[in-house]
Amino acid sequence: MSEMDLFLGGAWDHGPRHSGPDGRPRKALAILACMDARLDPLRLLGLAAGDAHVLRNAGGVVTSDVLEGLAMSQRRLGTRGVRVIHHTDCGGLAERAPMQSPEASVRSAVRILRAAPDLPHRDDVRGYVLDVESGSLAEVLTPRAAPPPASARRPGSAPSAPEPALPRCRWCKRAFDPATSSRRRARRAYCSDLCRLAARSGRPAQR
Repeated sequence: MSEMDLFLGGAWDHGPRHSGPDGRPRKALAILACMDARLDPLRLLGLAAGDAHVLRNAGGVVTSDVLEGLAMSQRRLGTRGVRVIHHTDCGGLAERAPMQSPEASVRSAVRILRAAPDLPHRDDVRGYVLDVESGSLAEVLTPRAAPPPASARRPGSAPSAPEPALPRCRWCKRAFDPATSSRRRARRAYCSDLCRLAARSGRPAQR
């Protein structure tokens, strides 16, 4: 029996028992992570197959298709929390956002998701960085953009400055971070090459 036969046999034997017939994750959780083979999102968060939806791409950045997937995950399959996992020594981030550290890229992704109007549940978004050498996973604290109420601030402290507004893609109209856009030219115009090509072809923007 080949390795692929064994793999497919294991997926068939164990997969159907992990979630409901409609694919709803048991933990009502979705994970956005880098596609690097050194990173196992479920194991890192102490989860099992069927506990969460997992979306992966090079760098684990927020793209238009990621937002579409998360919106479907929340609206149709009941997920509410989102976890973002990036890692050190990341080739995807080196290509897409060469000036950003893994911590900065996590903060950027969390900020975009918390501001994404297409996601009905944005209160439980958290981010982490995996150190691939030590295997340790550390949470990246990302403060909210809005300052806390005056009563919650220490006497004499200044209110936090709100984070700058993100640009919106000319075609899909979603907010995006130009630093992590896959569009290499005019990054403040389109969130990805797919949106640029759709705009050039005259296709109507999605709503």
